[in-house]
Amino acid sequence: MSLKKRKSVISIIPYLNAKPLTYFLEVAKGKEYSIEYNLPSECVARLEKGEVDAGIVSSLAMALIPDCNVVDGICIASNSSVESVLLFSKYEIEDINTIFLDPASATSNALIKVLMEKWFKKKCNYKKRRATIDELLKIKKAGVLAIGDRSLRFGMENPSLIKMDLALEWSHFTGLPFVFAMWLVKKNSSLSPELFRNAAKKGIRHIDLIIKDYIERTTLKREEKNEFTSVILKNYQLKRYLKENLHYIFGSKERKGLMLFLKLCAELNIIPFVPEINFV
Repeated sequence: MSLKKRKSVISIIPYLNAKPLTYFLEVAKGKEYSIEYNLPSECVARLEKGEVDAGIVSSLAMALIPDCNVVDGICIASNSSVESVLLFSKYEIEDINTIFLDPASATSNALIKVLMEKWFKKKCNYKKRRATIDELLKIKKAGVLAIGDRSLRFGMENPSLIKMDLALEWSHFTGLPFVFAMWLVKKNSSLSPELFRNAAKKGIRHIDLIIKDYIERTTLKREEKNEFTSVILKNYQLKRYLKENLHYIFGSKERKGLMLFLKLCAELNIIPFVPEINFV
C-alpha cells in the first residue's frame, strides 16, 4: 500500500495589500497545494518550524529563517505613501517618547525604530501593544503603530489624528522604495518559484477583478458584523491603494532598499547580521 504524498502548504497573510500576489493562488482549480491564512508573525513562526512550505513574510524575516529561498522579481513594496503602515498619535513626532508596537509585524516594528533613530535622531521607549489603539492614544506623548487593513481603515476613520506613514518617511530618508514582504520557499520544497511569479503577473493584470471580489466579500462580512469591517472602502480608494500606494515588481531599486534596511537593522542590533539572501 503506497502512502499518499503530502500536499505542499502555502501560508498567506489575510491583508488586502497581498491580494495581487495571492488571489490567483487562492482561486486556482485543481491546485496541488493547500492554503492556510496567518498573520505575518505567525507565518514566520510556521516557516521556521517547517510547518509550511512557503509564505509571504516580512522583510526582516529573511534574516531569521534558514533554509529558504526568496522568490525573485515580485514583492509588496511602496515608493512613497502606503497608507496601511502608520504611526498614530495626538502629538508631533518630536514630542513622542513612547511607541506601542504592532504585534503582527516584526518588520514594521523594526522600521519605526530605524526611522526614529537614524532619521529623526530620537530615542523612544518601545512597548508591546496590549490595548486598543483608541485606549493607547489617551496616554501622554504616546504613538501607536498599526499595520494592514485595520490601519488603513483607522486612518480614514480618524482624519484629525497625526499620522506618520512609514513608507513615505523611508522614501524621504533614503530615496528608495521600501520592501514590506516577499515570498519565501523552503529549499527542500517542490513548489516552483514560477508558481508564485505567474500568479503575481496575473494578479497585477487583474487588480480590478480583485477589488470587485474584495468589496463583495467585505460587504458580506459587514452584514455578519465582523469587527474588521466597520468601514467599507470605496472602489476608487482601493484602486489608489493597490495601483498607486503599492507596487509588486522587485527590481534593482527594491533590492537596494531591502539590503539597506537590513544593514540599518543590523547596526541597531535588531538582527545579528546582514543575511545572504538566495534569490530564485
